[in-house]
Amino acid sequence: MSERPPYRLPRDVLPEHYALVFEPDLASASFRGEATVDVRVLASTSQVVLNAAELDISEARASAHEGDEQEAAVSYRPEEEQAVLSLRSPLEPGRYQLHLRFSGKLNDLLRGFYRSRWRSPDGSSGWVAATHFESTEARRAFPCWDEPDLKATFGVTLIADEGLTALSNAQEISSESLGNGKRRTTFADTVKMSTYLVAMAVGPFELTSPKMVDGVPLRIGSVPGRGALRGLAEEAAAHALSFLRGYFDMPYPGDKLDHIAVPDFAAGAMENLGLVTYREAALLVDPERASQAELQRVVSVVAHETAHMWFGDLVTMRWWDGIWLNEAFATFMELLTTDAYKPEWEVWTSFGADRARALATDGLRSTRAIEHPVGRPEEADDMFDEITYDKGACVLRMIERYLGEDSFRRGIHLYLDRHHHANAATTDLWDALEIASGEPVRATMGTWVSQPGHPLVTVELSTDRSSLQLSQRHFLFQGAPGDRLWVVPVTLRYATADGTVRHHQLLLDKRSAVVPLAGEPAWVLVNEGAWGTYRAHYCDSLRQRLFAALGQLDARERLGLVNDTWAGAIAGLVSLSDPVRLWSLLQADRDPDVWGAIAAGLGLLEVVANEDELPALRRWARQLAASAFADVGWGDEEVGTGHNPRLARLRARLVTLLGALGADPEVRAQARQRLDDADARRSPMHPDLATAIAQVVAAGGAEPEWERLYAHYKDAANPQDEVRYLHALAGFSQPELIQRTLELALSDEVRTQDAPYLVAGVLGRREGCALAWQVIEANWDHMTAHWPPSSFHRMLELLPALAGAGGDWPARATAWLDSHPVLRGERKVAQARERLGINLALRQRVAGQLATVLGRSA
Repeated sequence: MSERPPYRLPRDVLPEHYALVFEPDLASASFRGEATVDVRVLASTSQVVLNAAELDISEARASAHEGDEQEAAVSYRPEEEQAVLSLRSPLEPGRYQLHLRFSGKLNDLLRGFYRSRWRSPDGSSGWVAATHFESTEARRAFPCWDEPDLKATFGVTLIADEGLTALSNAQEISSESLGNGKRRTTFADTVKMSTYLVAMAVGPFELTSPKMVDGVPLRIGSVPGRGALRGLAEEAAAHALSFLRGYFDMPYPGDKLDHIAVPDFAAGAMENLGLVTYREAALLVDPERASQAELQRVVSVVAHETAHMWFGDLVTMRWWDGIWLNEAFATFMELLTTDAYKPEWEVWTSFGADRARALATDGLRSTRAIEHPVGRPEEADDMFDEITYDKGACVLRMIERYLGEDSFRRGIHLYLDRHHHANAATTDLWDALEIASGEPVRATMGTWVSQPGHPLVTVELSTDRSSLQLSQRHFLFQGAPGDRLWVVPVTLRYATADGTVRHHQLLLDKRSAVVPLAGEPAWVLVNEGAWGTYRAHYCDSLRQRLFAALGQLDARERLGLVNDTWAGAIAGLVSLSDPVRLWSLLQADRDPDVWGAIAAGLGLLEVVANEDELPALRRWARQLAASAFADVGWGDEEVGTGHNPRLARLRARLVTLLGALGADPEVRAQARQRLDDADARRSPMHPDLATAIAQVVAAGGAEPEWERLYAHYKDAANPQDEVRYLHALAGFSQPELIQRTLELALSDEVRTQDAPYLVAGVLGRREGCALAWQVIEANWDHMTAHWPPSSFHRMLELLPALAGAGGDWPARATAWLDSHPVLRGERKVAQARERLGINLALRQRVAGQLATVLGRSA
């Protein structure tokens, strides 16, 4: 039997119920609390070890239910974030109560129990207190068994100033004035759940009237001045709750469901059972002034968090290595739910971009398996990434397609039913799916979860052109591939010379396989529908045939082809001329996500190109997008009317590509004019173009434009405007304006939830990366001390752009990170460093030939 690591709690004392009382003091940024915990002692012990961090436990007592009581001495193990309660007489097996008094600080790092300042458009402001406990931050609010498999029920009482709203996971059952300016609010006991899902919020929150959805009261909450922005969230939340209850065929596990926006919030949202908390831009939106992408974000995030009420809250992973069981399922269900709400958004096509991002990370040597060992609690932070969310969701979609929707859905219901209010592992999911489908799911899909990376399926035509040779190997951007094998569910489509289109499926479970054809193929597409979590690499002949048949591919398949071809160029499997030719052939494409992938490729070329090649690159980008933009135009006729959401997204992509990377003078002039007209109220700005126009104005702007966008940020009437104009300030090219943006990020004018992303925006640009890195070095200690630990590494993920800085900047940054390790998000930083090396290799490979390659495809 393996020895228990010191950061894990012993299992001789287990919690069953917490009765918690909290009294936060917003003015002094502190809180006091009491906990009465019903525990079950399994083995005689004179010590009770539980988690506590940054808490002062002033009193600890243990009592048997018969009334015997004894004091406990309290000591701490700070390095393990544990408290030890030492008793004179051992506790024998049985049930006891622990009584604890404690106090702590309402911190400003957006974790545990923390304080957030709100500001209303009318100038009023104040404080709220809120919680964020995932992964292991509940221990900063109350002494507890802060591990996901140590579930218990919770009864919360909040004592707060009169006039403030107090919220927790369950319904309020009593509220009484204490006569001293304070009010005690008591909430019903929760269902059995993990500590990281406990939630509280105190402040002047305003809530919508309860809306009953399948018998569950649902409300949307915000701070003062945001009430008009809650309508879409309410509609989306009602849809998600009803849709998911029907899909799972299982009741919602709580007694109410509140969704509230918190002014300062490190993550996008948090799935606390019954009290879901959000960053404001992820919940509150003005439908008349927001883009389709911003509206979709609200609907998608609400759907994601609602799905967690079943996947994560009702059934929880045993330890953080199984977090994919929460997050991948929530992502998958988010897509199903949003697609049912607005089919015209075509979210499964857009998910192709998320799939590409996941595979881009998964092609690194520093990637990890979806289910990866997690030791110390801080290692859990590395699990909240695109491998867990997006690759995990890709694998689930692949399983669903392999088993069929009905079998998959029956298996999910069985999994939830077997493990409700408990914990589960990946093997439990495989068991349920195998029972429901009769298929060997564990053998077929296990490799996708248990090993890192993904396969490259190479497609070659036989000498006699009567069959295909398929082979698989581990895809890597750099380095020799290993000998890993996957069980690959390959779906392919091809056309013969007479125009007949045929389909074929197989499980590629060996290194290679032969697929007989009905005749010589005019073209072949491997990974039909782009549902498979692998890349396809065609021999030259088949690649050119497929390029000539792009009209036979749907948008998702074209997007997959663009991403696979570009990845092949980065990895050196194909020449740069192959993706460039493909982009040229797609000039007539009208899908926004296809154009997004093209723009991403051009953006990386902008980073790695020689300085003297940039004019040719910008000219080529303008030529590439010109005809598409001439077709879709600025969309003036659609302002204030219904419009095609996909077309609106395409228009924004093209404006950004032409005006920013392409430096198109006419588009830049039009962007400035449209901002002028909107500010002067001469004509409204199309909501779908607002972000693109801000970015283009910044790209071609000087000091007056910086001041103007800054004023828009300061005067923002909604969260989306605040985000768009703040992030646009990262897009200027003049060194003095870049410096002003970086100084702004370090000031009190920018919330710490946003500051890392503003610096990242500068670090990710060729013109700003060197200046940004200087500022990061000079302010490292300040950033690590004052910015949320879970967000700091997000800034460093844009490190690969230093490949475009020239000189010794990449080596300097690498040396700095060697001597300044990042403890939370360590893997993400390692991946950023590897990507920097890949970009440098790409730069060396294409330097000096870019203009020639572009010229051949013009």
